[in-house]
Amino acid sequence: MTVPPRTPAERPAVILLHGAVLNGRMWDPIVSRITPTHRVFTPDLPGHGSRRNEPYTVASAAADVQELVGSLAPSQVVLVGDSLGSYTAMAAAPALGDRLAGAVLAGATANFRGLTAIAMGLRSALFRIFPKDRLQRILESRVAREFEAGPAMVEDGLRPDAFGEAVASLRGIDFRPLLAGIAAPVLLVNGTRDRLARRDEASFLAAARRGSLELFPGVGHGVSIIKPAEYARLIAEFLNSLN
Repeated sequence: MTVPPRTPAERPAVILLHGAVLNGRMWDPIVSRITPTHRVFTPDLPGHGSRRNEPYTVASAAADVQELVGSLAPSQVVLVGDSLGSYTAMAAAPALGDRLAGAVLAGATANFRGLTAIAMGLRSALFRIFPKDRLQRILESRVAREFEAGPAMVEDGLRPDAFGEAVASLRGIDFRPLLAGIAAPVLLVNGTRDRLARRDEASFLAAARRGSLELFPGVGHGVSIIKPAEYARLIAEFLNSLN
């Protein structure tokens, strides 16, 4: 007997978690490629987009993701992130148990400790050098010009101050035990030129119980907005592997 394919409502829901400074609209080019087969959610994290009047903390962001997952019960979910979104996903994962069907985590295989913490602290300081209005204009111009989802992200609001809040909140946390607590499959993703995010790549991969690694040759940080079509295909392949 032929088993009919599962409908989107029967498959795991997909929650896409954006990077620092940006907002949920960064996923627009990817959402259109996933929605035919899965329900997709692109929440703004605290301190970003529609929630830019709130500060970002790992704890508040993780709690929000857990609340969203709870609202989707009894469906399982797949968490997909890039950079800050991936760290948020790892922080949220321990409370999800078997509701988590899997995770695709890009640009987040380094703890904010030692040299990494120093480097990220310096980047955060650079954000404070420029007058806020000038930094806002520079950021909006670059994002709108360089990325497929750029105009949509600018429309929903970029927030440079969120970068410093994210760095401060991530500093000192060892995400590897959180990763080790995920029983579901985990796909770690990096650009080969993303040297800072890859500093602890080997130990993050070793920590993941059912982990695998995918590299984007010649790409730096932010593979999901630099190569959205390719990242969407990777997500689709991961979702198909869960069937």
